[in-house]
Amino acid sequence: MEIPPEVLELWDKYGVEESVRKHCITVAKIAMRIAEKIRQRGYPVDLEAVLKGALLHDIGRAITHDPFKHFIESARILRKEGVDERIVRIAERHFSAGLSAEEAERLGLEPKDYTPLTLEEKIVSFADNLAMSDRIGRFEDFMRRLDEIDRRNPKLSWLTEKTRERARKLREEIENLSGLKF
Repeated sequence: MEIPPEVLELWDKYGVEESVRKHCITVAKIAMRIAEKIRQRGYPVDLEAVLKGALLHDIGRAITHDPFKHFIESARILRKEGVDERIVRIAERHFSAGLSAEEAERLGLEPKDYTPLTLEEKIVSFADNLAMSDRIGRFEDFMRRLDEIDRRNPKLSWLTEKTRERARKLREEIENLSGLKF
């Protein structure tokens, strides 16, 4: 996979760590496979937005590794850099399987809907859930990570339960559109 020069420039400008770059490349590989299958089945998918969105979704990790803030930082950086808003929204809405405005507020974030809405946003969000650092995992691995969050921090069980529901729906939609099984 060829990484667009503008992505490399942004990674370098913000000092994105090598491990984060590798993770983003893994997410892009998964996302592009899904997007290409969906496109082959006759659905319109913006492959360039998927590629750039996947490669830039975690640029905010150059600022923070906080799981509840990195996606907001990603969007802030990309907006500041004048990146296409479609790609900004992919980064802003990639967290887990999304967050409602109410859930965001409960987490101390701006009460804004961070749920992936477009097909491109959904593809990258789902692909990110399958990427285990820089290797390709399975959907069950993502669900086990949620179980681990429940064990370590039971106070977040309200969020992990909603995430499981959204993740299952997202999986079903991606599988139906792509013909792939996860």
